[in-house]
Amino acid sequence: MATIQSYWQEFTANTERVLFLQGPVGPFFARLSEYLEENHAMTAYKINFNGGDRYYYPEKDNKSLSYHGGIDEFKAFLKQYVEANEIDAIVCFGHQRIYHQIAKELCLENKEQRSFWAFEEGYLRPHYITFEKWGVNYNSRLMQKAEYYLSLQTCLEEPKAPLPMASGFVPRARLAMRYYYEMDKQKQEYAQYQHHRETQISLYVGAWLLSGYRYLAYRFRENRFARYVEKGGLGRFFIAPLQVYNDSQVTGNGRGKSVPSFIRHLLYSFAKYAPKETQLVFKHHPMDRGFNHYGALIKKLSKRYGIEGRVHYLFDVNLPTLMREAAGMVVLNSTSGLSGMIHGIPVKALGEAHYDFDGLTDQQTLAKFWKDPMRPDSNAFNAYRRYLLHKTQLNGNFYRDQSGKLPIIFSCE
Repeated sequence: MATIQSYWQEFTANTERVLFLQGPVGPFFARLSEYLEENHAMTAYKINFNGGDRYYYPEKDNKSLSYHGGIDEFKAFLKQYVEANEIDAIVCFGHQRIYHQIAKELCLENKEQRSFWAFEEGYLRPHYITFEKWGVNYNSRLMQKAEYYLSLQTCLEEPKAPLPMASGFVPRARLAMRYYYEMDKQKQEYAQYQHHRETQISLYVGAWLLSGYRYLAYRFRENRFARYVEKGGLGRFFIAPLQVYNDSQVTGNGRGKSVPSFIRHLLYSFAKYAPKETQLVFKHHPMDRGFNHYGALIKKLSKRYGIEGRVHYLFDVNLPTLMREAAGMVVLNSTSGLSGMIHGIPVKALGEAHYDFDGLTDQQTLAKFWKDPMRPDSNAFNAYRRYLLHKTQLNGNFYRDQSGKLPIIFSCE
């Protein structure tokens, strides 16, 4: 009997003393540390970097503390801390943050004794979160060969249906508001801390209020557009899901592209190479709704390139509604690309993505993609999807009660 061990199983089987760094906003890491101590006999430690971290993971004993130093001193501090406490695993969320990159570097220097693990939003949403060793997204250690996943098909049964995980904007925003409030309130105590995003709470409150307004303002128009699409009124069209402007996937693995430059590149290529009867639909990211609006840019470039009337910009039309009718999808490196392949439509990735390889995504140029997009190999994608579920995905949610939603280890006869 062959067994494919999940990352979660590997972590829980080989870890005795775990150190948590920054997690998702909210109490997820505090609850997880309690679970691991009670169910896996681990000893959990925590380093807090700002007031928001400390609010959601209070420093109750000598196993949690705050770091008040600067970036330059952090590696030496961390090295002394992990050695003194015999830490054999470090866990974080958002592995590209500077503190987490330093921790990963430290672990790689002695990887026989210490491992590095990263949580991330689910690759296969909405009912999953991601947990991987050494990195996530394009920094994942996942193989990029369809043949590898096809060779494992007999070992990968179709997983059981996941327990539904409620998500939504409001729970996450509520946790984030408190996080940034506590960060601001205690900023003098953590004067040398460097955050990976803007920290002014007024910016977030204003953006979230604007997000709610835009949702209500555009709802009627977009519901009507969705019905139009479902009736086939749009004809042949492509979808371009946009990402959050400061997503580390954009800034770190976007091959130099920002969201505006991605839009410019697509509109230029679409105008020059796409058949005249084809249309293009940009879908704004729901978590970026209050922070950015690309309508003026899209309108200006559409007019410049003579494709007015063929380009649409949406906020809240359900993505599956579009995917069921679309001729294909163009992404930077969004996990929406996986959703597109689940729906069997051709996907073209312009950035660096763990799923961007022959057999899954279209490997032609973008110019050729508009005219003759290549669908994913259904066998290769199903094998890849099953492997993701077995190896990297946990049935859970960062921002609501987890209540024991843990992974299952699958084996083959």
